[in-house]
Amino acid sequence: MRYKAKNLAALQTLLGGLPNQMPVEVDPDVGVSAKTVADLQKVQSWPENLAIVIPQERDPGAIIRVSKANVATRTSPKS
Repeated sequence: MRYKAKNLAALQTLLGGLPNQMPVEVDPDVGVSAKTVADLQKVQSWPENLAIVIPQERDPGAIIRVSKANVATRTSPKS
């Protein structure tokens, strides 16, 4: 699923339960730097125009993707 996290609290809610070592791919023009879920949980700011793609399977080989949001992106669950 692709979500638009509006703030850091929403991002933490989305990342809850994911393995810390799960890899993260960030588009180069995004301005956020993270290689794993643990790195992503440590970011100090989260621009409102970013989206996060979380695969339904939670296996360690799955990859979290961060990119710029578009109008078709779902809003994150309320935290």
